[in-house]
Amino acid sequence: MTGDNALTFPLELELPVVKNGNRQQRLITHVARADEADEIFEFLLRHFFPLAPIRQLGLYDESEEAKRPEWIQDLVRDCVKTPHSLLVRDVCRHQQIVAVAINEFKTKIDSTDVGPSSEPYASKSSNPAQIPVGRLHKAVLEYINRDVNVFDIYKTDLKMELSILAVDDRYARQGLATKLVEFSLGIARAEGAGAVWTEALSEYTAKVTSKFGFDILRTVKYYEFKFDEDFPLANIPGHRVGHLMALKI
Repeated sequence: MTGDNALTFPLELELPVVKNGNRQQRLITHVARADEADEIFEFLLRHFFPLAPIRQLGLYDESEEAKRPEWIQDLVRDCVKTPHSLLVRDVCRHQQIVAVAINEFKTKIDSTDVGPSSEPYASKSSNPAQIPVGRLHKAVLEYINRDVNVFDIYKTDLKMELSILAVDDRYARQGLATKLVEFSLGIARAEGAGAVWTEALSEYTAKVTSKFGFDILRTVKYYEFKFDEDFPLANIPGHRVGHLMALKI
């Protein structure tokens, strides 16, 4: 990281050290390294993907793609090549990962929009319950990004995306997600980004980023979202809307 206000990692989090009445914890934030990509991916399989709104459709998909989504693995591997993503480890639990923030920078020059030309999935059936989860996920992203240009709105040539934010549920309600967003914004400022944005498909992510004043640029109502002549997200538990959100920094 560059700039006078760059954060210095590892960074110990000043959070309560007692868990479940008697369990000690010591949480340290690190910059994610390339050689940690597979470990991070396994963490996300347990603590991010099963809770994501789009994953609900995958519960009916027995394909390997649904069980171990390659798009997440590829995203993690690409993002941790640069020192911008963060993870939290608990020293008292054999350095286990307990929270992750995957961050990615994009420039106005090399940025490309999500579009049909990048379609990586093929439909297996006209039945939404049998469509690979990645294809539905991409359709939702296309919808919330349609006609929205973060570069132009915030008059910047560099933006950072909060791509994935995940916390081990055993460490929930301790402010870990909020801390990771705070640190991520610090990274964005140090790198000279003019805006930070996130595709907050989970209401959990939207709740955390709203604490920092993120604007809602576009919303998708899951109960109204039509996909292949059906409404596959109408009854997913815990989430009713997704947002495209951004913050000028």
